[in-house]
Amino acid sequence: MPPRLQLAPFSPGRVPSGFESFGRGSRRGRVWAGARGWLESVFGEDKTLYEWAASVETRSEFRGRGRVYSVPAPVLGPSGAKHWAVRHYFRGGAMAMHMVDRYLRLGHPRPWRELAASEAARSRGVRTPAVVAAAVYLDGACYRADLVTEVVSNARTLATTLFEQDGTRGWAVAMSRAGALIRTLSDSGVFHIDLNAHNILLPDDPNEDALVVDLDRARILRRSSDSASERMRARLTRSIVKVGTPTGEHLRDSEIRTALARRVSGS
Repeated sequence: MPPRLQLAPFSPGRVPSGFESFGRGSRRGRVWAGARGWLESVFGEDKTLYEWAASVETRSEFRGRGRVYSVPAPVLGPSGAKHWAVRHYFRGGAMAMHMVDRYLRLGHPRPWRELAASEAARSRGVRTPAVVAAAVYLDGACYRADLVTEVVSNARTLATTLFEQDGTRGWAVAMSRAGALIRTLSDSGVFHIDLNAHNILLPDDPNEDALVVDLDRARILRRSSDSASERMRARLTRSIVKVGTPTGEHLRDSEIRTALARRVSGS
């Protein structure tokens, strides 16, 4: 007889300071305390957070792995941003075709991990959008999940910035800011396993530090790690090569690494 599948204990585990747990039926949520009333209302309407965002008439969309909705914040979140980003988790890689948006209930669910990693990173000085709420929806041996974060206004991904500013000083500044982010992550003991040009955000003000998103697979280390730093740099380099340039020019790894290491003033 095959071993019985062990389902994840969704309730146990430390809830980050300032957040509360709430559940109704098959829905489980962890939410910024000031937004608990909003979460209870959404769950009370028998909606997922993503369904709620899709129903907001004034929503806009970010394109990525599935739609990410930007909606006016119904209440103030941790940093008081005026808009929230609502993301539904989708599988990547080989599992995407078979599982789409379902995850096995093994270990702690991805939004729980992302919330914990985000709060830990923020406490160590890493810039990342504040999480407002994380939710999972139980479905037999699997679950689906959503995450709500505050929207960083006037910021674009590194991928977009690099592609639009090929061969310019702006390109060099963007690369320098990405390199500084890697140093901050490394010094803070935050290992982002999938650091790439699409999950680094650059505020329009070139003097502002870059932000990192998609921390559900991040590892919070006790101390800085040269190995983790090198792996993040190598992963980002491969991603930038794939982004390419508007002219189709092929960038060498050595060029990218040099640009990431160079300190260029944004002023």
